[in-house]
Amino acid sequence: MTRDDVLAAFPGEAQRLAQPAPFAQPQPGSSVAAGSSDLAIPAYEADGVTFRVLFGFESKALDRIHLSAAKPGASTCEDLEKALTDRHSKPAQRTKTGSSLQGEELAWKLPDQTIVLSCAGVPSLGFQTVTLDYMVPAELAKK
Repeated sequence: MTRDDVLAAFPGEAQRLAQPAPFAQPQPGSSVAAGSSDLAIPAYEADGVTFRVLFGFESKALDRIHLSAAKPGASTCEDLEKALTDRHSKPAQRTKTGSSLQGEELAWKLPDQTIVLSCAGVPSLGFQTVTLDYMVPAELAKK
């Protein structure tokens, strides 16, 4: 998909940004790379969570969808893990991330996509970040 394809697929929702917005900063030890995008959906509801969505492109082709929870609740990470596990079975990988701010990253590796749920912070104190990345596997991105 190109930028124009994404805009057509989400009419009235997806919009071009005046300047690129950064993806949420990945935790140390994360498998997800930093990046930015000039195409977004400011507020998108999925699985009971409101996300900011950024669409990542490589060589003009969509290769990543980055969702960042706007106001994650104490159970947001667990709820998303359950929803993803119900849909795609157990995650293929579970990795501890962070240094002073501990986190965890769960990855589902499917034939056509890799899904990475990243959670960090202290939910009981109301401080946490929750991001969800859908990425095209490297071997498919080259096609």
